[in-house]
Amino acid sequence: MSFSLLTYGVAGAISLSPPNNLCLPIPNFSHRRFNFQAHSNSQQVASSNSQLHHNLLVNVDDDADSSFNGMLDINPTPSSVFQFGKMLGSLVRNKQFHTAISLSHQMELNGIQPNLYTLNILLNCFCQLGQLNFAFSVLAKIIKLGYQPNTVTLTTLMKGMCLSGQVNKALDFHDEVIAKGFQLNQISYGILIDGLCKKGETTAALELLTRIESLMVEPNVVMYSAVIHSLCKDKLVSDAFHLYSEMIVKKIYPDVVTYTSLIYGLCIVGQFKEALGRRGEKS
Repeated sequence: MSFSLLTYGVAGAISLSPPNNLCLPIPNFSHRRFNFQAHSNSQQVASSNSQLHHNLLVNVDDDADSSFNGMLDINPTPSSVFQFGKMLGSLVRNKQFHTAISLSHQMELNGIQPNLYTLNILLNCFCQLGQLNFAFSVLAKIIKLGYQPNTVTLTTLMKGMCLSGQVNKALDFHDEVIAKGFQLNQISYGILIDGLCKKGETTAALELLTRIESLMVEPNVVMYSAVIHSLCKDKLVSDAFHLYSEMIVKKIYPDVVTYTSLIYGLCIVGQFKEALGRRGEKS
């Protein structure tokens, strides 16, 4: 397959011609789409990376910095990236995103080339901080270094767009990567459906839920519960119960979130007796 890179107005657009002609669509956060020729790639990437690194104002945690410098003092080898990856992962789990970004930069300055795992961590940090332009610069770097973006990469980007309130762009991004032959999973669709529901896009979430089996992904209770909750918020309680019945037929067993949403829906439409009955069923 042949792909054409769709670039995005990010502090200077980036256009790459990665190995195997692999390219991904990148949402245009400035509402413009650009196409550049490969001959200007190096200057554009260098400019983007320079801005990426020099515009980061971070407060590095002293303990993490000390441990990191200690690892650097032990004559790091190319395989050291795995140890640094563990440290970066630990920082992210503790929500120390700025620290992880800073140490990732230091790692590269010390000659340790990142792998897909550490780049995904870096990308996630920018998504969590709402810095989507930088997140997509990391995607361009992943491709430039010859790595193929995986499900984690794509799911993280979609989650970042959802967290930033750009759910429709996340849905467009999903449609484009699927069209390019990439595979997503239950986590991907759980995030996207939840994002659509939280944005009030219940119809789009329901449509996506009905599509995913054709995309070789099994729907689960998380997806169904998100849509049921959204339908109940919209006072479409009969539709919510129809979806609940569909779950049962498919042997997708409801959980406390499902039942709580249904009870909530019955209450807001004044069906308190039914709600009490469902409460007894839940217990």
